[in-house]
Amino acid sequence: MDLQLQARTQQFTAELVRAMPQLSVAQAVSAALQMADALDLHRYEDFGALVGLVKTLQLRPAFEWELFGYEPVDGAVPVRLEVPHEPGRDHRIHFEDHYLSFHMRRVHPPGVHLFDYQDTVGGWRKRLGYVTRPSLDYAEFAEAAANRRLPLRRVEMLGNLWKIGAVATWEREREGETSWCHVQHHPLPGESPHPQMTEQDAWYRLRIHPEVGRDVIVEIARCLAEIHLGYVEKLWEAPEDSRAQRGPESEAAAYLALERLWVPQRSRHTDWYRRYTAGEPMAADFRWDAVYEAAQQVEDLLRGDTAPVTAYTGGL
Repeated sequence: MDLQLQARTQQFTAELVRAMPQLSVAQAVSAALQMADALDLHRYEDFGALVGLVKTLQLRPAFEWELFGYEPVDGAVPVRLEVPHEPGRDHRIHFEDHYLSFHMRRVHPPGVHLFDYQDTVGGWRKRLGYVTRPSLDYAEFAEAAANRRLPLRRVEMLGNLWKIGAVATWEREREGETSWCHVQHHPLPGESPHPQMTEQDAWYRLRIHPEVGRDVIVEIARCLAEIHLGYVEKLWEAPEDSRAQRGPESEAAAYLALERLWVPQRSRHTDWYRRYTAGEPMAADFRWDAVYEAAQQVEDLLRGDTAPVTAYTGGL
């Protein structure tokens, strides 16, 4: 694969992940790779054209098409996606076929019409998880230091930070940095965080500079990505080898996760974003696979789809 096509494929995959929150990140990556050749990405000369393509794609499960009176056209190739495992269910691998809208035709009127695709996707994007408990701990968080109030939905999202032992605070001491995070307290093996954690007993401190303004959630997501990528010690898993792409990888993971969470992207473009949208090759040690995994973990935490972690026991 030539470098230009490789960059286009990476862009297409990332933008499809952002555009399809009804799929898991892993499913969206798989879908993008299955569709890339058929869509002839060479034809799209710049990032804007590629984003325009992604916005036209409607991918639905085969059973949904059938339910509303559609069938695949001759020669249509399904996008076959692995069904995520559910706790307590059979762990055998199952696949489900999906089809793009231009591979379908209506064969009989079902009496009802397909649900609007964008409305459906928007519903998934705005969903908060069943493990989320509304918390007003961060209700005055932004207003106190940046003279702006966070929407209640984002306040609830921040109410999930405690599940990995994290607390976000405003900091003014380090000029020139928008945010930084670090381990503040090492828990005992087998210990779990609790909802009433404060900056005194938190495992992690996410320190956000007030000048970030409306980008506060972006900075928090980037800090979370640094933890999930292993750049800050992950206290509930075995230590990982150090890497050299902390800024670009964490920025990329936050960029993916926040669109899926219906949170605006960063208001100021970073060096990573400029390189990405220009189609420039990433550094040789940039790990897209790790970025996708971290994006899912950041999304799951902020959306409220995770339970509290348990501190790493070291194999005990």
